[in-house]
Amino acid sequence: MSASRGVRVFFAAAILLLVVLAAAALIPAARWRAKVVLGKATGRINDIEWSDLRWMLRPGSGVYLERLAEVPNPFLAIESPRQSKRDVEAGAGLFREQCGACHGDEGRGGPGGPPLNNHIFRQGSSDWGLYRTITRGIPGTAMVGKQLPRDDVWRLVSYLKRDVVGRGGETASGGPLLLLKPVTREDLRNAADSGKDWLTYSGSYSGQRYSRLGEINRNNVGQLRVEWQRQLSTAAERVETSPIVRGTTMFITEPPSRVLALDARSGRVLWTYSHELPTRLLLCCGSVNRGVALLGDRVFVGTLDGHLISLDASSGEVVWDVTVADASHGYSITAAPLAVEDMIVTGVGGGEFGIRGFVDAYDAASGKRRWRFYTVPGASEGGKETWEGRSGSVGGGASWLTGSFDPELRLIYWGIGNPSPNFDGGKRNGDNLYSDSVVALEADSGKLRWYFQFTPHDLHDYDSVQIPVQVETMFDGNRRKVLAWPNRNGFYYLLDRATGKFLLGTPFAKETWADGLEADGRPRVRPESIPNRQGSLVYPGIIGATNWWPPAYDAESNLIYVPTLDRGGIYYALPGLEPGSEGLTLGGIDTKVPNELADVSIKALEVNSGRVRWRHARPPRKDPNEIGGLMSTAGRLVFGGDMESFFALDADSGRELWSFETGGRISAAPVSYELAGHQYVTIAAGRSILTFALPQSRKNPKTEAH
Repeated sequence: MSASRGVRVFFAAAILLLVVLAAAALIPAARWRAKVVLGKATGRINDIEWSDLRWMLRPGSGVYLERLAEVPNPFLAIESPRQSKRDVEAGAGLFREQCGACHGDEGRGGPGGPPLNNHIFRQGSSDWGLYRTITRGIPGTAMVGKQLPRDDVWRLVSYLKRDVVGRGGETASGGPLLLLKPVTREDLRNAADSGKDWLTYSGSYSGQRYSRLGEINRNNVGQLRVEWQRQLSTAAERVETSPIVRGTTMFITEPPSRVLALDARSGRVLWTYSHELPTRLLLCCGSVNRGVALLGDRVFVGTLDGHLISLDASSGEVVWDVTVADASHGYSITAAPLAVEDMIVTGVGGGEFGIRGFVDAYDAASGKRRWRFYTVPGASEGGKETWEGRSGSVGGGASWLTGSFDPELRLIYWGIGNPSPNFDGGKRNGDNLYSDSVVALEADSGKLRWYFQFTPHDLHDYDSVQIPVQVETMFDGNRRKVLAWPNRNGFYYLLDRATGKFLLGTPFAKETWADGLEADGRPRVRPESIPNRQGSLVYPGIIGATNWWPPAYDAESNLIYVPTLDRGGIYYALPGLEPGSEGLTLGGIDTKVPNELADVSIKALEVNSGRVRWRHARPPRKDPNEIGGLMSTAGRLVFGGDMESFFALDADSGRELWSFETGGRISAAPVSYELAGHQYVTIAAGRSILTFALPQSRKNPKTEAH
C-alpha cells in the first residue's frame, strides 16, 4: 500500500468512525454499529478490512453485524446475506466459471486443485472463513484471491456451504439425503473402545466421558481454532445439550423442544423436528433439554411435557410418541435418555412439585413400556416405613439426569433427587428412601438389586443426580468394579458396583452439614445445620459442591475430574408455608451468604482415596455460580467450560493450555469425534454449537490446506 493510499484509508476510516458515533448518539439502532466500528478501530475486531466493513455497514448489504458487536469474532458472527435459491444458483454458475478449472465439477477435485467436499479449510468452513479464502487466497499455494463483486463472493459462499462443503449423501435434485449407519447393541457396548463416534450422553455406558482420540494433545492444543459454528434459534438462556455423533451426523437438542440433525463436518442443518408444548408448564429450573439417545436407525428424545418420542434418524419423522407422565402434575423430562439393549430408559423431573419419582424403560421398536421402578416405595414395598404416614405419595425423588449401564453385571445405575418438601422434614420423618440415593436396577426387569443413600432425610436439596462413573481399580489390594461418585453434598464416595457396599467417603469441598461419615457411609448430621426459622448457615449451599455438570475420568492417571463449587447458603424452614403460585412445595427458602463470592474450580481427585491431586481455580464471582461439564481425552487433556470461556487443561497438572472466548455462556459438557482421520471437539455455548479442530497443516503437513 502506498503512503498516499494509506493516508486516504486512515482518513476514510476516521470519518466513518465519527459519522457512526454521531449517529449512535441520536439513533439507538445505530449503537451496535458504533460498537462494531469502535471494535475495529481499537483492534478488538480483527480480520476484517475497513473496505469490507464499510460495505457491510451500508444500507442494503444484507449483512447482519449486530452479533459482531457482542461476539468480536467474524468467523462466528457473520453469515452470508445472499442465501436465496436464486443466489445459490448464481453461485453455482460462478463456481463453474471461476473455480471449476482447478477444483472440478461441483468441487469434486480437478487437475489444479483438491476436492472441496469433505475438505478441511485453513480458515475454516464458516461463511466468513470461506469469504476470506475466496477474496484473499492462500499465500504459498496456487489459490489466489478473486477480484469479484462482494455480492458474487457471498453467492459463491452460499453455494459452497449448501452444495459442496461437508456434503453428505444427496439426491439428484440436491436435497439432503441422510444415510446413517444404524447403531447396534454392540456399538453401544464397545463405544468406549472406538472413540470415533460419541454414541451416548456420556460417550459410553461407563459414564467416564473419556475420548480415546489423541490427535489434539498437550503439544498442539494451542493451535485449536473454530471449524464451524451453528447459531440456534432458541430464546432460552441456556443450551445444555450434549451432542450425539454417528459417522458424519450430529444430533442435538435445542430448548425448549427441538431436535436437529447436523452435518458434523460443517454444521449444516440436515433436518429439524419440533414438539408442540402446552402453553403452561410446571418447571422449577428453566426450559432445558440435555440431548438424545441413538439406537438402530432411530433418535429418542424426552420433552418438557413428559413425552418420550422416537424419530426416524434419516428424516426426523415421528415413529412413535408416548406420554411418560402427566405434565400438569409437575412431571417433566430434561435429561437425555439412555439406550440399553433394545430399550430406552428415561427418568423424570418435578421433585419440587410433590411428584412420586420413577425410572422407566420402553421398547425401542414399539414404545410400549417394559417396566417402571418407583423411587418412592409404595404401600406394600420395602422402604415404605422410611416415610411418615402418606408423605411418600408426594415425596419427590425425581430422576432427572442420565444414568449409566454395566453390560456384564446387567445393572442400570441411576441417581435420585431430593425428597419433597425440600427444606421442611417435619411431616416426612424417616430416611425417605430412595431419595438422594443411587439405585442399581436389573436391566431386564427394573427390579432393585441394591441402593446406597448418600443423604438420608435430606433437608438441603442435595439431590444425588450426578453421573454414575464406572471404574475398575485396585482397592485394598483387590481389583474391583466401583462407582466413583463426587456428590452434591460435598463428599466423594466409592462404592462396589456389584453389591453397593460403601468403600470410601471423604469431603472434596467445604462442607459443614455433617461431622463425617460412619463406617457404613451414613453421615453424622450436625444439629446446627438443620434449617429453622432463624436460618442456618450451611456448606455447601443450594447449588451443591457439584451438581449435574458431568465429571470425567482418565484411566491412565486414575483421576476423576470434578467441576466444583465452594459456596454456602442460609436455609430457612417455614413449615406453614403453603405451595407457591406455581405449585412449588419447598417448605422453606434458601438464600446466599451476603457478599460471599463463589469459589469455582476443577478438581482432580485420586479415585482410590478422594485426595485432591490438583485444583484449577476459575475466576470467583457472585453470579452465576455454575460451571460447565468436562471431558478427558487420550491427548492428556481435560476440556471444560466456565462462563463464556472454553478451555483445555493438562490432565496431569491442571495447567491451562488453551482457551477460547465463545461469546456465550457455557452450561453443557463437550464431546469429541473423528472424521476422515481428524479429531473434532464440540461444545454448546450461549445459543450456538461450536466445533473446533486443528489447522490442516498441523494435522497432516503433507496435505495441501485450502
